[in-house]
Amino acid sequence: MIAGPLPLWALVSSALVSSALAARPTDNTGLYAFDESDVVETLDGPAGLVRVHYSVKGPNVVRDGDDDPELGGDGLPDFAQEVAATAEAVLLVYEETGLRLPLSEAEMGLPELGGSDALDFYLVDFDFTGDGQFGVDSCQGGVCSGYMVMENDFSGYGYSSISTAIRTLTSHELFHGVQYAYLDDLPGWMAEGTAMWSELHFDPDSDDFVAWCDRYLEEPDRGLDRTPSGAFTGWEYGTGLFFGFLDLTLGSQAIVALMEALAEQGGDGALDALDLAIVGSGSSIEEVWTTFGTWNLATGDRAGLVEGYPFADELAEVQPLAEGDSLVDDQRVYPLATAYLYLEHGGGELWFGTPDDPTGLALRLHASTGGQDDPVEAELGTWWPDAPGALSLGELPAGDYWILLSQPGFGDSSIAIDYCLGDLDTLDACVEDGGTDTGGDSGDPEDEGGGCGCASGAIGAAGAWSLLLPLWTLRRRRR
Repeated sequence: MIAGPLPLWALVSSALVSSALAARPTDNTGLYAFDESDVVETLDGPAGLVRVHYSVKGPNVVRDGDDDPELGGDGLPDFAQEVAATAEAVLLVYEETGLRLPLSEAEMGLPELGGSDALDFYLVDFDFTGDGQFGVDSCQGGVCSGYMVMENDFSGYGYSSISTAIRTLTSHELFHGVQYAYLDDLPGWMAEGTAMWSELHFDPDSDDFVAWCDRYLEEPDRGLDRTPSGAFTGWEYGTGLFFGFLDLTLGSQAIVALMEALAEQGGDGALDALDLAIVGSGSSIEEVWTTFGTWNLATGDRAGLVEGYPFADELAEVQPLAEGDSLVDDQRVYPLATAYLYLEHGGGELWFGTPDDPTGLALRLHASTGGQDDPVEAELGTWWPDAPGALSLGELPAGDYWILLSQPGFGDSSIAIDYCLGDLDTLDACVEDGGTDTGGDSGDPEDEGGGCGCASGAIGAAGAWSLLLPLWTLRRRRR
């Protein structure tokens, strides 16, 4: 994990927006620009893909030093040379993966704005208001071309090393240039989430990627595309965990397929494009999302027994929304979200029941090897209830269990249910007439909500559980 404060590049918005031909830092205007007193020079990357513009004298002077033998000791600043070499390495990884590269001025019918057709990097002082962004020159036909602006020395920033800072900024911000080569209206959560993925793709040991994933794990019950309103929270960056998961389970070609689908669907069709990419990779959103929920459970101290992230033990643990030796509660589950419940089961048959329509929900069960902070075991079963009623999760030994409630689909609305989770006594506490009935009349359904006669529905289960589905009536929770 990164020591000290998280990198400040997150404070600079790099949202995808259309723009007319914009001024560049060498025009001495704008928030991040050279000063008229700067003496600006350039150097080209080894492959000629990148040109770096830097100041050798003035308020934006580049980090000094020319003592790295690997960079030649040729009188040129090592920092600028490392930026050029790393940026080109990133671009070559993108190209080898099958991604489009950022569009050049020539491809957009523009003059050589930086003196060549190479992708231009400008190294200026961000003064702790950020540390890098992809700037847009012009957008035409739904795509854009642009340039990179980056901190000139990273002095006082929270990165573990200058090389780490350069690798993080080049891989993240250049991917925004890749996105612009496909479309110019990508939603922020997907723009930042896939840019975070690119950090992991370029550097599988990226501490920055891991650090931002914890922001997602703080709110796994928030829908993937439901960005918090108001001040910056880091949520959009945290969604990179999902795109990293796609790469680890379906391969990086799933991300390439996503970008190609986005070029056809546009930003308004981001979820449709995601569905196309997942199905085209041989999976389904149902399979992907329920497995994603398990991987997110098996993190931190809970990692080790379940297949999951190679960096799982570095991640934070999700927290339960409800816990106890029995649960009588309610829950609202959003599309592409997971609610985690924790149960201290006394042994015997475990039941889940609801008087509400649970269609669209998935329920997955995991055993803990000890308490909340101990490793979890592989899932004991996954169920897809499609009618109000009671569902047996099987005869289970006494112990602690995690129940994952998710809506693994691209629905338009949340699913709200009252539920009971525990043994038969727990169900009795929910039943208006004080007991369950395995057959015949379920009793008086009257309650303050108008009554609910809850018959069991057909429920599929993954696992060898014997299901006993009684007719019963849940008393709705008084609020």
